Amino acid sequence: MSRKQGRLWAWRRRLAYRLLARPDEVRQDGDADVAPVRLDYPGTDIWLRATSMPERRWRARSCAKEPWTVRWIEDAVRKGEVLYDIGANVGTFSLIAAVSRKASVVAFEPGYANFARLCENIQLNECTGLIVPVPLPLSDSTGLLAFKYRSFEPGQSRHALGDTPFVPRRGAMSTHIQPVCATTLDRVVTDFALSPPHHLKIDVDGSEVRVLRGAGTVLRGQQLRTILIESDAEQWDALATELSGAGFTLQARHERPGKDHAPAYALWAR
Repeated sequence: MSRKQGRLWAWRRRLAYRLLARPDEVRQDGDADVAPVRLDYPGTDIWLRATSMPERRWRARSCAKEPWTVRWIEDAVRKGEVLYDIGANVGTFSLIAAVSRKASVVAFEPGYANFARLCENIQLNECTGLIVPVPLPLSDSTGLLAFKYRSFEPGQSRHALGDTPFVPRRGAMSTHIQPVCATTLDRVVTDFALSPPHHLKIDVDGSEVRVLRGAGTVLRGQQLRTILIESDAEQWDALATELSGAGFTLQARHERPGKDHAPAYALWAR
């Protein structure tokens, strides 16, 4: 990068701070500091807007939280390849792939607060040409399902996609449940003419098997080389059946130290 380009980038960053950190924007808890924070990715400036505890505590520290995911992106994803980030949250790993690897990313995130922040983070890091944000939840069929929020803060996780059709009814309903239009990965790729992926990252808090069952064509595409997937222990057998049947073998498994009941991560490769 030339000195002139460096000054231009610094000016753009200062402008982004002024636009995103407006002094009149005060959160309900009284914290007015909404300036972007730097993601803990070494050597590269990636910025996140962080107005919630989950964003500051977990998302801004994604690399320390999931070092195996960072290694996988750095080792497996090549310049210009396509990564589908299914369950992108606010976009930390999508941004790492786009900024550091110059990959093309399709980022799926159905939670409304996370999706809004994902789009803001894409803009903040000037990745609109590399990351396509998609607000649709993925499942094994197309239909109207219930999406249950754990909370409404951006950066939160462990939301849940229902497995039966949503039935509207009169009267009061839980404010944490929202009807969503779910579809399959195969249909999204066909309907929107998306480039098929070379890599999949799947982190959907319990719906992993359903995502795989709706992605038979994608999984059998010969360009698809690796899949990093998070899942609870009770789904491992079903996951293994789906992935081995599509020609993938288990390469590595990662568990969080000191968290016996936390989901584990597995890397599968063709």
